[in-house]
Amino acid sequence: MNTAHNTNTGSDSPLLAALEQLSPHDHLCSIFDNSEEHFAVAIPFVRIGLERGEKCIYIADDGTEAVVRDAMYAEGIDVERAIATRSLVLERKEAAYLKHGSFDPERMFTFWADAAAEATSQGFPVLRATGETGWVSRGAPGLDRWMEYESRLTHMLARHNWCALCQYDRQLCPPELILDVIRTHSTVIYRGTVCRNMYHVPPDELLGPSSAAREVERLLTTIREREEVESTLRQQRNELRRSEAHLRESEARFRQIAENIREVFWVRDLACDQVTFVSPMYEEVFGRSCASLYANAGSFLDAIHIDDRPRVEASLLRQRDGTATDERYRVIRPDGSMRWIRDRAFPVPEPAGPIKYIVGVAEDISEQTRSDEELQRSEHLLRLVLDALPVGVLVVDTSGDIVLGNPAAQRIWSGSIRSGLDRYAESQGWWHATGKKIAPGEWPSVRAFANGESPVNEIIEIEAFDGVRKILQTSAVPIRDVSERPTGAVVVFEDISGRMTAERKLNDSYNQMRNLTGRLMRAQDDERRRIAQMLHETTAQDLAALKMLLGRLNRTVDHLSAGERSAITESMSLAEQSMSDIRTLSYLLHPPFLDEMGLLSALRWYVGGFAERSGITVDLDLPESFERLPLDTETALFRIVQESLINIHRHAESETARIRLRRDAETLVLEVEDRGRGIPSASLEHIMSGEGGVGVGIAGMCERIEQLGGRLEITSSDRGPTGTTVRAWLPLLQDAG
Repeated sequence: MNTAHNTNTGSDSPLLAALEQLSPHDHLCSIFDNSEEHFAVAIPFVRIGLERGEKCIYIADDGTEAVVRDAMYAEGIDVERAIATRSLVLERKEAAYLKHGSFDPERMFTFWADAAAEATSQGFPVLRATGETGWVSRGAPGLDRWMEYESRLTHMLARHNWCALCQYDRQLCPPELILDVIRTHSTVIYRGTVCRNMYHVPPDELLGPSSAAREVERLLTTIREREEVESTLRQQRNELRRSEAHLRESEARFRQIAENIREVFWVRDLACDQVTFVSPMYEEVFGRSCASLYANAGSFLDAIHIDDRPRVEASLLRQRDGTATDERYRVIRPDGSMRWIRDRAFPVPEPAGPIKYIVGVAEDISEQTRSDEELQRSEHLLRLVLDALPVGVLVVDTSGDIVLGNPAAQRIWSGSIRSGLDRYAESQGWWHATGKKIAPGEWPSVRAFANGESPVNEIIEIEAFDGVRKILQTSAVPIRDVSERPTGAVVVFEDISGRMTAERKLNDSYNQMRNLTGRLMRAQDDERRRIAQMLHETTAQDLAALKMLLGRLNRTVDHLSAGERSAITESMSLAEQSMSDIRTLSYLLHPPFLDEMGLLSALRWYVGGFAERSGITVDLDLPESFERLPLDTETALFRIVQESLINIHRHAESETARIRLRRDAETLVLEVEDRGRGIPSASLEHIMSGEGGVGVGIAGMCERIEQLGGRLEITSSDRGPTGTTVRAWLPLLQDAG
């Protein structure tokens, strides 16, 4: 600090800092304008030496010894104790400089050599000496060699372990003397500043021959060095200005960032317990003014929920110890609304000494907290759902570790399922369809997280941990990250052992029922054939005989009355009609053409009779040649045509119908269609299911075709004249016909 009259001697003043940096061999002078400047240098110079355990000698001028003592006491020096311990020696100039009434440099060098030797013998590491020189201005014998003494003293200090401070009162000493003093001291203290003396003249130059030439060289060197120093200073000032500009720019950017971020940024000075900066978001988040926080750094505590306040106060104490904190707390805003805050504080490291500043960021985490709470509720609900599910659910990662599971999974496997990929090799599993053992890489969960597959409803068999063999239906889907890379899998499996047993029993019962139905239908056909044959061979023959007898009787009616003759004629007509009806009924029950000439002939005969009886025009589209099929097959196809035409006549209100029959080497297709009133979809579904008493004929057609390994399809619509189509597919054996 270069301010004039700066005599600050506080513990952290630049002057004291410079004095504490002095070391043995230093030769310096203090030039002062008043007593305040005088003692601001001389007394601390002595005190520092005493505190370091050095021996100090103070040579006082006439009448100043008492003043020096008082100044030392004021500086905190116990003068009497220091003198008693021989740490401090107070001498008058007559005992040193003017011993024997005159000044002699040689005698003074001897004085100082003896003092240094004595200090060393007394165990002091360094001798520290200072003397007042106001008496020099008053004159004394031998003072013409005073500057020689000052100059040579620098050489002597270099050879001994001591330092010296020469004191010159500018108000007493003439300028010529002060000028010589400046020339003979390498360090000058003036107005509170310790300066390196650029005008110092080395002793060899000052006292040796050719002093003018040496001085010219020194001055030129000094001029050059001064210019270099000033150039360096100018560069440093320019650099400082640039640094300050950069700093201002950085501060502006920092302030712009701090004032525009959504978080509250704050800086707290621990020394004065004040907030030195807080971003404007404080007002929006806390609902309180920044000014209130600047005025009282603890005012934000009033906003904190009463249940959270003790914890936050404890974190403030930890911050003072240099501990970083991370707290979550609630604040109550003036409008009564509550917000969740996450407040992180960090100590700013200092090169030395305690922490001075704490910086922090407080952010409003209300939405995040609500999301976390909602997530927790969702996770709790998920856990409740998983725990209630009767099927096993596992979530695994790509390492085979189980992330999530439910109790049903443990029940199915009869124990806890351990994590890791090893379990896939150790677990016992087989493919239900083939009985082949499941390889480690074939388990559905492995294929999901390793290959990205999504196996669905695969049936496997396992051996549970208790040794019981079970049948599982299992599915798995991969879990993918944002880049669609599998990171795990969700596996769902159900113990269907009981269901498979029930299905097997049901299937056995169904097969038995199918066999029974087939036998019943064959028995029905056989019964129809037998009844048709009996009607044809017995009843029809009896009616023919009756008709013949009535004919013979009719030829002998001359003796009968007219009424009796009319009755015989009517009886003959009834017998003829009965014969026709019996023959038709016999053919409908089992057309003889079907057994004798095959399906095509039977269809042509039946369709002709149906068209004649119903008035519906039927188009027959039959192949020209058609090999005979097994009787059961031809009977089933005939019954489908018969039932379909009856339904068209009864329900479709269609004027036309079409029958189409096609076959290839492996398949036969029969189609019967109309252009009448269609069947509503709901009714069609009800009819096809065979529920109730509706559609028994159609259900019978389905059963007949299924007995032969085929299938029946009915398409219909009640919207527009699209009608209904009955379509039957039958597989044909190679040796059929």
